[in-house]
Amino acid sequence: KIFNAMGIETIHDTKLHDVPSFNGSYSNSLKTVEEKIKQYPSIQIVFDIHRDSVVYADETKARAVTEINGRPAAQLMFVVGTDARGLYHPNWQENMKFAVHMQNAINQKYPSLMRYINLRTERFNGHTTGASMIIEVGTSGNSLNEAIYGATLAAQVIAEEIKK
Repeated sequence: KIFNAMGIETIHDTKLHDVPSFNGSYSNSLKTVEEKIKQYPSIQIVFDIHRDSVVYADETKARAVTEINGRPAAQLMFVVGTDARGLYHPNWQENMKFAVHMQNAINQKYPSLMRYINLRTERFNGHTTGASMIIEVGTSGNSLNEAIYGATLAAQVIAEEIKK
């Protein structure tokens, strides 16, 4: 909604790709991304939105939260894939540059909103565009309101940066 309100055409696909099993979820989501790019060849950015799962040894769920403007906000984390495991992803560095740029912009406005950038050996379908990444919105320990607020704050900054 934020992107569209700022004049950035957005396709929001809500299909669950990890049903019936997490195994194969990235090959399932790749099919969806490829279909969308074929249908809308102007797509330049792909965000795969997740909630992180961090569970302590005592089975309690971690809660990635900060306070912004007096309200609790789920912290976000960008996950960028590489070609380290041999899958085709020759321009993963472009995704990393994009993530670093967005992280810096968000940090300037909301210094505690972002967690570290998680650079991974898997590609996570990042090869589909030069600006693709996973965005972990909080963890399974965060409330829905915390997740929505954190994502809203980040989306406003990301949209501003895209418009530039």
